[in-house]
Amino acid sequence: MNTQERYWQEFIDIKADAIYFDLYYSKTEQIDRSIKIIMAIASSSSIGAWVIWRNLDFLWGFIIAFSQVINAIKDYLPYKNRLTALSGLSKDINGLAISAEHDWFKVIKGALTEEEINELQMKLKKDKLNFVQKHFPDGSLPESAKLVARADERTKKYLENYFRS
Repeated sequence: MNTQERYWQEFIDIKADAIYFDLYYSKTEQIDRSIKIIMAIASSSSIGAWVIWRNLDFLWGFIIAFSQVINAIKDYLPYKNRLTALSGLSKDINGLAISAEHDWFKVIKGALTEEEINELQMKLKKDKLNFVQKHFPDGSLPESAKLVARADERTKKYLENYFRS
C-alpha cells in the first residue's frame, strides 16, 4: 500500500470514527433522557395514583421508592459522564475528519512528497489518539457492534456521495 492509499484509509477510518461517536452520543443522550422521563413520570404519577387508588398503596409506594433510588444513583450511572466525554470527542474527531478531507486534495493531486504525506497521516493518528485519551482517559467506552455497522454504512454513503470516481 503506497502512502496515498494509507492516507486515504486513515481518512476513511477517522470519518467512520466521527460518525460512530456521533451515533454513540445520540444513543447515550436518548438513554439519559429516557431515564429522566421515566423518573419524572414515576414520581409524579405515583403520588397522584396513590391518592386515587389507595388499595394499591404498596405498588405506588414501591414505584415512588424505586424512582427515589434511581434519582439518588443517577449521577453514578455512566450516561451523564459519557454524554460530556462523547460531546467533546465528537467535536474533536469531526474537526479532524474535516482537516483530513481538506488535506486529501493536496495528497491526491501529488502536491506533497511521500514523506509529507506520511507526516500528515502520522499527525492524524496522533491527534486521534490524543483526543480519545483526553476525553476517555480510562478507556471506558464499550464498543457497540450495532453502531459500528451503522457508522460503516453511513461512511460508505458519505464517500459515495462526495468521492465518486
